Amino acid sequence: MDRQTELDLIQRCWGLIQDKTTTLADETANADTRRYRSKEVFELEMEHIHRRWPWPLVHTSELIEANSLKAVETPLGSLIVSRDASGQWHAFHNSCRHRGATLLGEGECRQAKRIHCPYHAWSYTTDGALASVPGKQQCFPDLDKSDNGLLELPVKEKHGFIWLCPDGASAPDLDEALEGMSQPLAALQLDQLSVFAQHRKVWNTNWKIVAEGGIETYHFSYAHSESIGPYFYNNTAVIDALGPHLRVVMPTKALATVVEKPVEQQSLRECSHTLYSLFPTSALLIQHQHIDWVQFRPLALDKTAIAVTTLVPTELRDTMRDHWQRNHDITVAVLNEDFELGEGVQRSMNNGALERINYGRNEWALKRMNGFIDDLLTEK
Repeated sequence: MDRQTELDLIQRCWGLIQDKTTTLADETANADTRRYRSKEVFELEMEHIHRRWPWPLVHTSELIEANSLKAVETPLGSLIVSRDASGQWHAFHNSCRHRGATLLGEGECRQAKRIHCPYHAWSYTTDGALASVPGKQQCFPDLDKSDNGLLELPVKEKHGFIWLCPDGASAPDLDEALEGMSQPLAALQLDQLSVFAQHRKVWNTNWKIVAEGGIETYHFSYAHSESIGPYFYNNTAVIDALGPHLRVVMPTKALATVVEKPVEQQSLRECSHTLYSLFPTSALLIQHQHIDWVQFRPLALDKTAIAVTTLVPTELRDTMRDHWQRNHDITVAVLNEDFELGEGVQRSMNNGALERINYGRNEWALKRMNGFIDDLLTEK
């Protein structure tokens, strides 16, 4: 963000603390719980949102060298992301063109000039071309190798990530999808960071429940009482809508010290955690020295795969390993507190007793996110 925005956010945070309040809507609201327990709603979300909106596949630091490969699970299935011999980026369906065998295991990352099928040893170059077929002359005399390369999907490099960009008339292009977020993402200089560690786990809860947990601070003193709660102002956050996305600035108690400094010495990252909630299923948690990238991949109505990836300054990645590991472990532990609560919420949704839930004026960001989802589904 630009310097003036940073200073304005510091002052807005301090003003809320002085007034003992938070960012508020004009009124309370409620929501139909079918959004969390209806298979029909889930299938509509998968069809019209998750399989159509751009999806960040990998951070560029994960595949630095030419002929690098990584298998990534997405709403469009298992994909192989590659950096070919000339350094160009690709994404392919993780399926051999012979009989559909999976080529790379989930999360597998390596450097190789060829992708070999483990079933019958068909092989492909990292640009997706079919390179060899054992026994081709005898077994597949009429096979056109040029027409049997890996099935490719469109990707684009932007803001330090490789994005899957589904095509189709209703699919927004990447710039459209990042409306309101391009400038903040550019300011983060994510391409100068590197992946330090990643934690993955499947949780028994709807993807929206876990996404909602990060866009309010009403729960901090209670859900995180033994972890980060004491370091934050409970139920205080500066929240802004940035296109379909959200920025949530969560001030820590260090803010009281920061606002006493000369303006030129004030730093938002010294006195807050800022969450950029990237619609529909990614979030960037901006901490003092590093950034955590959180992805929610819907697997079923009540099942979500969550990956927490810690991104650190490239030049300090290997010289501060103990520091980064501690921070990664703390982030995972705190987020797990949220996700465990999310599983309990899902159990309540599943039993059908609650037909509606309530949003306070302080929880307007939840209403806005879900309203945006409803609008997308209604448009279809």
